[in-house]
Amino acid sequence: MTTPKIVRGIALLLVACSGCVAAIKPGDSLEGKSLRQLTAILTKSGHEVVRLNAVKAIAAEVPAKRRTNRPPKVTPEYVSPAEGVVPALVRGLGDKAGSVRYACREALGRCGAAAIGPLVKALASGDIDVRSYAADALGDVGVYDDAAAHPLDQAVPALTKLLGDEHYAVRVSAAMALSRIGVRAAPALPQLIALLDDPEWAVADAAVRAVAAADPGGKQSVPALVKVLGNKTHDLREFACMELAAMGPKAEAAIPALIKLLDTDRNSWQAGKAAAVALAAIVSVDPRKPQAATVSEETRTMVIASIATSAATRKVPFTQNGRLFALLPNLPGTYGRYHYIGQLGKEALPALPVAMERLQQWMVRAPHWIPRRPLVAFIGEVGVHAKGDVIPVVKALLADKKLDPTTGRQELEGLLKKLES
Repeated sequence: MTTPKIVRGIALLLVACSGCVAAIKPGDSLEGKSLRQLTAILTKSGHEVVRLNAVKAIAAEVPAKRRTNRPPKVTPEYVSPAEGVVPALVRGLGDKAGSVRYACREALGRCGAAAIGPLVKALASGDIDVRSYAADALGDVGVYDDAAAHPLDQAVPALTKLLGDEHYAVRVSAAMALSRIGVRAAPALPQLIALLDDPEWAVADAAVRAVAAADPGGKQSVPALVKVLGNKTHDLREFACMELAAMGPKAEAAIPALIKLLDTDRNSWQAGKAAAVALAAIVSVDPRKPQAATVSEETRTMVIASIATSAATRKVPFTQNGRLFALLPNLPGTYGRYHYIGQLGKEALPALPVAMERLQQWMVRAPHWIPRRPLVAFIGEVGVHAKGDVIPVVKALLADKKLDPTTGRQELEGLLKKLES
């Protein structure tokens, strides 16, 4: 008789717990709930909003610190697999509500090593969303603080296999995940390079990022990205340029292709601008990093001259501005991540007339796509090699009654003083 009573007691307890979960309404607070209770709500609640809030509450229990160049002072305490949270979140990737699926993906990305094994298994799901979100979550795991301690190696082969998935969204997620994992995704490089020719633009874009991240040294990635510079999709050309810019001098082998792009990419000023920025970044010499690798002085001079000459062309609107941007010193971060760092000499003279024209425009109306102070700094640095052309223009601007006292007068006076010294 004892056993049936115990069974009935357990049954009643389960019914009561189910009732508690079902009784929770979208507006009810989940504050104070334990992880076990939140997991039960996620699994059993019939309300989409309740399930979504449960996932958010679970995620709030997990540190959101990102990886930095230095080890974290305190090792993040990630959710323990014994608490049953990770399996519940993985099941949530297949939830009928898209908001819940996405929230589970976000939460899993913050669960650390405990999530890797279950997520790798989820990559084999027959559900497109589950495969895609599981890959996304694995990528997120790769960028959190203690990523170096995670057994991410077991995820790379599974994600590499997913690069051949029949659905393009899954291929995108797999490639992006590998890009976040970084150099540990190097074994996937052959498949990622092959993916650069994927007919789906979004897939090829993700592959560009992943190839660069997996091989930041450039041995395999630079030749592969150089081929992308000839792709018919201008956005892909632009993204390949930006990845080459991030490599700096390591991408020196790409210089001939980038210079060619300066002259041929006239149907997309953005891609042409990105080529100029990449060239500038590759030949930059940062005085704060004396031990950093640099290209030869001959190469640097040739590249700067190529950018400056390209800036002088008038074939397409905005082309001049795009090329000139790459040469402006002390450019604010809001205008771009990369530009030339180093001294400018006579090799930049071809761009001086364009810079002077923009300076004159500033005094009449401010073209906000060209920042004034970096423009004045460029003219001051390069104009010393053409004082006879620059000084009369600056004096005329200072004498112009239309000149607004608050718009550049101080910069112009400083420029004239520098040129006349």
